[in-house]
Amino acid sequence: MASILTNASALTALRNLANTQNALNKTQGQISTGLKVASASDNTTNWSVSTQIKTDNSVINTIKDTLKQNSDLLNTASSAMDNLIATIDKIKVELAKAKDVKDDNFDAINTSLAKLGAELDGVLENAALNGVNLLDNSVSDMDAGAAGNQIKLAAGWSGGTTGSGFKTINVNLTDLGGVAAGAGTGVLNKAGASTLAVNAINITGTGATAQTLVDTVAGEVETALESVRNFATELGAAKNQIDAQSKFLSALGEAMTNSVSTLVDADMNEASTRLQALQTQQQLGVQSLSIANQNSQMILKLFQ
Repeated sequence: MASILTNASALTALRNLANTQNALNKTQGQISTGLKVASASDNTTNWSVSTQIKTDNSVINTIKDTLKQNSDLLNTASSAMDNLIATIDKIKVELAKAKDVKDDNFDAINTSLAKLGAELDGVLENAALNGVNLLDNSVSDMDAGAAGNQIKLAAGWSGGTTGSGFKTINVNLTDLGGVAAGAGTGVLNKAGASTLAVNAINITGTGATAQTLVDTVAGEVETALESVRNFATELGAAKNQIDAQSKFLSALGEAMTNSVSTLVDADMNEASTRLQALQTQQQLGVQSLSIANQNSQMILKLFQ
């Protein structure tokens, strides 16, 4: 029915054109942002899930940063431990030389031992990264992403009748990496402490007395050296654990990123194709509306 009051064809064409324009605006937005879900109004479920995943991924990245810092600290400590072991090996060499001294003149050996003791202190003092030193007893706990792990290696002075003023390294192994490392004993241990002592000895005495002291200390140094090596192994195991956690978290973070992409990222090939189709549809809609508007003019011609 032809009507001069209501042009149904024009209204239909106008509605279709409006729908096409809305779809065109949405597609253009996806192309400009690269997102098919830019806000909750686009897709409530996908937006909510992706937001939660992004939050979780942010937490994971923070943990990864912490693990990286701890890994770097352990690297520094491990390098220092290698230097400690090398220095203690030098102490062993000097003690071996002391066994061959015939005239009870230990001055040269004592000088070397004093220098090696200073080297031990230097290694400990320089084993810091960003102001944090795992080997100077200033850090009581290091969080490796799970339970706190204590890593302590302290330099100090110990007393005693035989070895007053001996330079000492105290190694305290406490639940490193969740595994009880146990305790050791050595020369000049502090009373009641779980320590392992390595001493830069000042050899004194004569004859059998001096050689007995050398033999005793050499045995203790060997025992302590083995304990330090075990501690270095524990450091390596802790680093491997941290690196494994970092690798897992990296894979998990990548999977989360891919999930977010699937939920909210626009397929640019699809969006580009749809844009061209909608632009064509828009042009046809304009022509359709123009034709529909001409219907009223046709009614006028009936009265001419």
